[in-house]
Amino acid sequence: MTIEAIKARRAYQRKYRKKNRERINSQRRKWQSENREKAREYNQRYWQKIAEENQNLRASFAEFGIDGTRLNELQEIVRSRKYDDLVESAALKTGKDVSEYILMSVRENMSFDRMRIKWELRDIPQIPCSRTSFYAKRRLFFHYLDEALRVLDAEREESDERREQYGPAKG
Repeated sequence: MTIEAIKARRAYQRKYRKKNRERINSQRRKWQSENREKAREYNQRYWQKIAEENQNLRASFAEFGIDGTRLNELQEIVRSRKYDDLVESAALKTGKDVSEYILMSVRENMSFDRMRIKWELRDIPQIPCSRTSFYAKRRLFFHYLDEALRVLDAEREESDERREQYGPAKG
């Protein structure tokens, strides 16, 4: 799904929730009272997932195996829009709520502070996380992008080896 589609869906959902808030809350309360064990299980799974995601928050580029040169290469790839599908999927994998901000930050070479100023001027919606979380998720984005590009390179090498071994495909 494209970022524009995600924004449109998010805006629709916000509007729907605002319009139907009381009905949604009463349905949620009713379901929770009827399904206490399921609600407790869902809640535990949710917080376990959050805890696992937060384990990577303090990881540095070095811990992800990305040095300064590789980071510059990855930033150029994002700015060139050469592998836009891979870039967007890595951003979405990092987190749907911050993906558009990560892409804006990298593509436009914009810091969190500059984005916060744009938010204060009402140019962009509010960033859904703290500065620390944002930069942690930005590092995680580069890790996911690096992984995806390495897989792509390995597939290309394998394809090239096959081509050398068996010759060009006959059609």
